[in-house]
Amino acid sequence: MQAPDGEKDNIRVYVPLDLNRKAILRRLDWLILRYGEVNEANEMNFSSDVEHLISQIEIYDQFWFIRHMPKEGEHSAEAVRLVRKFVDKLLDIPDGGAELFPFELVDELREEYLGEESDW
Repeated sequence: MQAPDGEKDNIRVYVPLDLNRKAILRRLDWLILRYGEVNEANEMNFSSDVEHLISQIEIYDQFWFIRHMPKEGEHSAEAVRLVRKFVDKLLDIPDGGAELFPFELVDELREEYLGEESDW
């Protein structure tokens, strides 16, 4: 175990995260319920909250990747399955006139995790 930093203002924080497929998708469902349709008024906040979930997907992916060390690809099979469902849910969000979200984010996730080109 690494010794704590000796600085007087050092704070070591351990954050327990419950990261599993169902929990991440449940959090996305909650955000969709909270915001409803995506429109110009909530587009930035909605996007920011979803980006937080994507950081959780990245952590989830790293752990699964290390556990199974796939011979091909840069992502775990578990994360790829999660991202497919995540993208489907993003595409089902009612569009109230938002210009960027979730379209750009869906494109990024598809390209990074699924190896797919943009549909837009």
